[in-house]
Amino acid sequence: MKYYYVGTLLPALSFESAPEISFEEFDTLCRDNLTRLDYEKTKVIRTFYDILNLRALWKGVELDSWGNFDEGELQEALASHTELPDYVFEFINIHEKKEDRVKHFEELLAKSFLEVSQDIQDPFLKEYLQFERELRLVMVGFRAKKLGWNLEAALQFENPEEEIIAQMLAQKDAKEFIPPEKYAGLKVIFERYKDEPLELRKAIDQYRFDYVERMVDMADNDSIRRILAYMVQLIVVLRWFEMDKEKGKEIVGTIIKK
Repeated sequence: MKYYYVGTLLPALSFESAPEISFEEFDTLCRDNLTRLDYEKTKVIRTFYDILNLRALWKGVELDSWGNFDEGELQEALASHTELPDYVFEFINIHEKKEDRVKHFEELLAKSFLEVSQDIQDPFLKEYLQFERELRLVMVGFRAKKLGWNLEAALQFENPEEEIIAQMLAQKDAKEFIPPEKYAGLKVIFERYKDEPLELRKAIDQYRFDYVERMVDMADNDSIRRILAYMVQLIVVLRWFEMDKEKGKEIVGTIIKK
């Protein structure tokens, strides 16, 4: 299905200037014009941020605004054991203390990616979420070498027989981390900005933006695939412009130290 009207209202995005459309305006546009099934696809991407927001909630820090739920709604969902995927409630039943949930959060995130990959049929969503997972794994590899982490411990919740995980674990005693060929460009980025957290964050966001752009082509114009790609890119750009320099340094420094 083609969404010509929606396509005409989506302004161009870049890191040079703040977007001319807010996330709330974008969501309203989608809710009012997409089919029910296609709008549900936008909520799959937002569920990814709901999962990330759980860690923020347990740490007592500000939540991202891209999820399906605000802080109060997320707390209510946890209390009532509704709205969120079953694996979330299984996780919190095992880890009753907030500190333990934060400590073992990568276990929940790994489970989230696994469940979504099994349930999602939409080709764009499947490819995008796989990319997000692999991007995070590759960055774990780089940080492990920089900070002297035990790579096996860092990947303890992943399947060691999976190709990308096996490739990473094979480098556990190597002096430097070599990412899969698919992500070779990240090595250049990390080596250039490894001691500049804010610039590293921006470079990775630009990498993410460009990767998603390559996931669509001219034939996808005005399709749900283009709209989903735009949604991901809008979040990336909005997140950058909402983050002032001092807050950015604090956030990115925390990310790198994890």
